[in-house]
Amino acid sequence: MDKIIYFDICAVPIYIIVICTTLYRRMTLGRSDRLYLLGTVFALVAALCEIFERIAYIYPPPLNSNDILWVKICEYLYFISRNGVTLTYSFFVISMTKTWYRIHKLRMKLLICLPYIGILVMLALNESTGAVFRVLADSGYTRGDHIVLVYFLAFTYVMFGTLYLIINKKTMDTGEFLAMMSMYVINLAVVVLQFFMSQYLMESFATSLTILFVVSYVLRPEKRVDINTGLQCYRSYCEEIGKIKVTGHNFTIVIVSITNAAEMSVYLKNAYNDYIHIIDDQVRLCSRKEKVSCELYFEPPGNFYITLDDDSYNPVQVIPEIRDRVRTLSAPILEKGAAPDVRIVTVDFPKEIDSIDELLRFGHNFVRFTDYSKVFSRASSFILSREYSTEAHIDEIINRAMSSGSLTVKYQPMMSASGGNAPAVETVIELNDEVYGSIDTELLISSAEENGTIYKLENLVMDEAFAFAGSEELAAAGGARVHIRLSVLRCMQMNLTDTIWQLRDKHRVPPERIAFEIRESAYENMSSVFDENLKKLSAQGYTIVLEGFGRGYSNMQHLLDMPIKAVKLDSNLVSSASSAGGRAILDGIIKMLRTIPLEVIAGGADDKETADMLCSMGCDMIQGHYYADPVLREEFGAVTESHG
Repeated sequence: MDKIIYFDICAVPIYIIVICTTLYRRMTLGRSDRLYLLGTVFALVAALCEIFERIAYIYPPPLNSNDILWVKICEYLYFISRNGVTLTYSFFVISMTKTWYRIHKLRMKLLICLPYIGILVMLALNESTGAVFRVLADSGYTRGDHIVLVYFLAFTYVMFGTLYLIINKKTMDTGEFLAMMSMYVINLAVVVLQFFMSQYLMESFATSLTILFVVSYVLRPEKRVDINTGLQCYRSYCEEIGKIKVTGHNFTIVIVSITNAAEMSVYLKNAYNDYIHIIDDQVRLCSRKEKVSCELYFEPPGNFYITLDDDSYNPVQVIPEIRDRVRTLSAPILEKGAAPDVRIVTVDFPKEIDSIDELLRFGHNFVRFTDYSKVFSRASSFILSREYSTEAHIDEIINRAMSSGSLTVKYQPMMSASGGNAPAVETVIELNDEVYGSIDTELLISSAEENGTIYKLENLVMDEAFAFAGSEELAAAGGARVHIRLSVLRCMQMNLTDTIWQLRDKHRVPPERIAFEIRESAYENMSSVFDENLKKLSAQGYTIVLEGFGRGYSNMQHLLDMPIKAVKLDSNLVSSASSAGGRAILDGIIKMLRTIPLEVIAGGADDKETADMLCSMGCDMIQGHYYADPVLREEFGAVTESHG
């Protein structure tokens, strides 16, 4: 019976396009990507074998000896490659469900390969037994008496993969599950159809369609590949972490952070990507050498995340070797003057950190908790510390504080350097959590900015501060100006001035009684909205204060371009005045700011000596423990009277 190969012909360009785009997009680094590519190559070979077999039938039977040999070669290659697709896809399913740890031992891999090995054995004996197929001069290709056994062995992979996907469905979303299941459902239906209608060669075309489904819904390059380096990206890492969490298996994760990566990438330009690839190559080389299964992900500008299926393996033993090889191979790149500052940490997930959000945050913040004298550390060495625990659970702390009303707004006087009165007062948030105790204010604010709860905090603070600015308590104490810190996110809101106008009307507070403090570092994130908001507030009569001046971002041009009326010096700049050089710098900065002219506010006056020094240097207002700590609004009058 003549075979119709139109379906095979249609399948070939699909396979070629998929293979070329996979290689072009560099989706060949992850285990899943390589298995997928190998399966596609097998499928292409199978389709070509079916097409090339028909060359022998250009002329009607009987076939000559060369034609018979040609048909046999094509048929053997077809069975080998066609069944190679099902075997490879089974491994692909295991890899995509993040359960490779179940088969990391050789005997488990061999167990999965047994049906395929059985098929290979039948093919090896086929010349003498004819069990799979025969090629005769008169009739051409005919099925063997035991070809059903080949179908049965292949069917075991269909059953295995289908059940495995169903059991591990929670490791993927619905689109991924359906796309991967289509390989079995569609191909099974086509195989049954082709078994009874053997003239229609539809298997390869059906497989090509399912491979397209996998490309469209599972192996999307925009989700898996960093466009600049071609490495598996951070988004892919986040998804893999979710799968690991579902499996419940403990993975060792090695996190490598190049702390000065941003500076290196700017300085080295294209050579920086070469340096990144050297690291990637050496990690993968070591993985193969140590026979440890791992996946590597990259997050620009310089974070690597390496997941190890075998949590019993200790990566510490190979870190020195990898570092030495990277240094040697990257010497031509780094001799330009770049010196990478690398920090490495290992964490057992979910054994040590069982929250996905906490693990992701840990990957970005662990450097702040490590010992800078050491390159390598273990997560267990600091995740139990109070500092880390507080920051790791700051979302929980803030939400608990907002719901319980345990946040306290206090006010710290800014004393005039020329007299004993307090012409201004700063709004301060205090939080005493029932679990973690007193929370550092800077940590509270920075964490709130990061997780988006800063708006709730600022709404509370601004309402309290405006109410205090218009209160009788403040009027009785001399009517001090109330300072309120604004976050970068708040300054970039389109409706900022409308919100402040509503507070002004609600509490009947004139603008000159309110000052808004903007962190100096905020100017690194300036936008047109940010700029416009500050200019509007200044035009309405509010005082704009540049807070934290001297922290390290100082740009003199900002002092001239922005509507700043006052500058608050960073407390570290004040404390550095204990040395002669630091004192000279502080004195010079104060003189420069007053010459512009700008009002100068100094914090960190914790003793009389520092307070006297700041007065003598010409500060307009001074703040610190020497004068007063933050107090409740009802206590403010008593504090100012004691310094009157």
